[in-house]
Amino acid sequence: MKRVPFLILVLCIVTGGNAMYGLDVSATAELGVLRALHHTIQIGESGYRFDYVENGGQEILLPYTRYELELRAGDRHEISFLYQPLTLVTRTRVDRSDGIQIDDVRFADDTPLDLRYGFDFYRGTYRYRIISDSTWQVSAGVGLQIRNASIIFDGYQQHDNNELTEARVVSQDLGPVPVLSSAIHRNFGNGFYIEGTIDGFYAPIRYLNLRDVDVIGWLYDAAIRVGFSADERADVYTSVRFLGGGSDGTGRERELWTQSRLEPRYTSNNLNLAVMSFGVRLR
Repeated sequence: MKRVPFLILVLCIVTGGNAMYGLDVSATAELGVLRALHHTIQIGESGYRFDYVENGGQEILLPYTRYELELRAGDRHEISFLYQPLTLVTRTRVDRSDGIQIDDVRFADDTPLDLRYGFDFYRGTYRYRIISDSTWQVSAGVGLQIRNASIIFDGYQQHDNNELTEARVVSQDLGPVPVLSSAIHRNFGNGFYIEGTIDGFYAPIRYLNLRDVDVIGWLYDAAIRVGFSADERADVYTSVRFLGGGSDGTGRERELWTQSRLEPRYTSNNLNLAVMSFGVRLR
């Protein structure tokens, strides 16, 4: 339900946007499924490297949505605003005789484990069209992505007297990420087209990742779309996308309750997804 106001706002902007200030405005919405190709996380230096695919229930297809607002000024300037919900909720059970250590909690063997991997993000991008004609459009530029991560392990830990009690590990993070962006579009006539986009960044040292700690970070978002322009107001397309990112390093000392009780916290996170979706672009 929380997405409804956003979609209403986008549709209102698209309806009247083409008449404002000479801008060409469009909005896209995608619906499909995703599959985790490789997804691991380790929280704490002595923590267990948890595999969400093999251990965490992400071996199945999960729902996927994506929303983007695009503005074009003249033949050269492209601006886009993306909202990418990406929250994966699964349930599993611990299947190790000595349990698994996540941060400062050891989840007991043969107990339920509820997982939430939330990595919603927001991205603003500017690209300049290097080539712009009726057949080819090629553009490149930069962007800024806001990560909004919330990772939760919910289960049971066993004490020395064999008593089981509820336990939870929470890791959350909010921050900016720089992005390099490129796009290519090819018209084939009769309304058919193919286009591709690549967004990504790799930050091996502090400051490059807009943080003041030495945490290596990376992200990538690459897609190919094959579409058809039904008329001047709407396109329909199918998309194959590969999406992922991660980090490796030790953060700053604890400031919030949701951060580790083991100081400082080391985290290694590696997410790689494949997505198949269908989309609509409204102008």
